[in-house]
Amino acid sequence: MMQNLYKAVIRASVVVGAGLMMALPASAQVNVNYDLPSAEVIQERKDNRKNQAVGERVGRRIMSAFELYEADDMQGAIAELADLSPSEAFDVAYVNRFLGAFYASEDQTDKGIPLLKQSVDADVLGWSDQSAALKTLADLYLQEEDYNNALRYYDRWLQFTGDANPDVFLRIANAYYELKQYDKVIKPADMALQNFDKPNKNPYILKMASYYEREMFADAITVLEEGLNVIPTEKGWWNQLANFYMLEERIDKALETIEVAYLAGYLNSENQHRVLIQLYANNEIPYKAAMLMAKHIDAGDIEENTRNAQSAARNFEGAREFEKAAEWYGRSAALAESSAEKGDLYRRQGVALIRAEEYARAADALNQALQFDLDKEGAVHMALAEAYLYTRDYRQALDAATTAQQFDSERRSARSWAGYIRNIAERRGVSL
Repeated sequence: MMQNLYKAVIRASVVVGAGLMMALPASAQVNVNYDLPSAEVIQERKDNRKNQAVGERVGRRIMSAFELYEADDMQGAIAELADLSPSEAFDVAYVNRFLGAFYASEDQTDKGIPLLKQSVDADVLGWSDQSAALKTLADLYLQEEDYNNALRYYDRWLQFTGDANPDVFLRIANAYYELKQYDKVIKPADMALQNFDKPNKNPYILKMASYYEREMFADAITVLEEGLNVIPTEKGWWNQLANFYMLEERIDKALETIEVAYLAGYLNSENQHRVLIQLYANNEIPYKAAMLMAKHIDAGDIEENTRNAQSAARNFEGAREFEKAAEWYGRSAALAESSAEKGDLYRRQGVALIRAEEYARAADALNQALQFDLDKEGAVHMALAEAYLYTRDYRQALDAATTAQQFDSERRSARSWAGYIRNIAERRGVSL
C-alpha cells in the first residue's frame, strides 16, 4: 500500500514542480493544531507562492529517471539522480524530493527520509509538490514508528493545506495511541469521523481503545453504541460492547446485546458463544444456557470436553430437565481424565436420573461411579438406597443403606433410611 502511495507521489511530481518551520527536537511532545486555516487563507498563500522550474540539466536527468522508473528500473532511476549535484536551492529540493521518494519505494527509508526532510524543510517547492512531500514524509515517519516526527509533519501538512483529510486525522490518532498519549487520541479520531464521506470503523476503534486504556469503560460503551448505530454489521463490536457492559456490571444490557448479536448470526467463535451461555446462566436462565451449550457442542462450534459438557449438565439440572442433565453428566464423565472426576460425574448422573424417576438407570450410573475413586462414596450408597427402594429391590436398598452407615457424613441419615426401608418392605410383605 505504501509503495503505491510513493508511486503516485512520484508521478504527480513530474507534472508540477511548497514547506514551513524547522522540526522540533525529537524528545518534545507534539500538540497538533486542529484549527485549520480557511480556504481563503490557503488560496492567498497559493497565489503568493513563488513558482519555479528546475534548470535544464536537472530537468533532463529527472525526466530520464522518470522514464527508468516507468520501465520498473528503480535502481537505474536512483542512479540517474544520485550523482547529481545541483547548486540552486530549488533544484536541490526538487531532486531530493524525487530521490527520497525513489528510495522509500525501495524500502530504503534510512536514505529516503533525510532527503525528503531536506526537500520539505527548504520550503521552496511548488504548492502541490510541497504538500505531497510533507504528507509522504509524515507517512514514512509513521511507517518507521517515529511517531513524534510523524505528528510534526502531519501538523505542518494540515496547516499548509488546510485540508481536513480524515485519513490524516486517523493517522494522527494512531500515532498518539502508539505514544500512549491516550487522551490525545479522541480529538483527531472525532475529526476523522466528521470528515469521512462513508462510515469508517477505525476512528471508533481508536476511541474505544483510548478509553479502555484509561479504564473509562462508560465512555467506551458510548463509543461502541454510537459505532453500532452507524455500522451495525461490525460483528466483533457486539461482543466487545457486551464485555464492556459486564465490566460496568450492567449484566442485563450485556445479555441483551450479545443475544441480539447471536440472533443476527454475528457470533462466530467458541468464546463468544460461551459468553452468551454464561450470561444466560448468570441471569438465571439455565434452560437457554444449557440448550445453547448442547447445540453448539453438537454442531462442533464448541469443543466437547468435560468442562463444557458439565456446564450443559449443570444448567439442564438447574432448569429441572433431569434426563437431559443425566445425559450430559454421562458425556462429561466419559471425557474426564481423572478417576475421581469420573466417579463424581457418574454420581451426579445417577442423582439426576433419580430426580427424573429413572431409578433403574440411576442404579446403573451409581454403581458405575463406585468403580472409580470417590470423595463422596457414602453419598453414592445413600443414592443407591433410594434408587433401589423405588425399584422395590428392598434387599439391595437395605444393603446400600447399611453400607452408607460406615461413613460419618451419612451415618445418621443412613440409619433412618434403613429403618424406613424395613418398614416399607414389611408393609408389602417382603421379609428382609
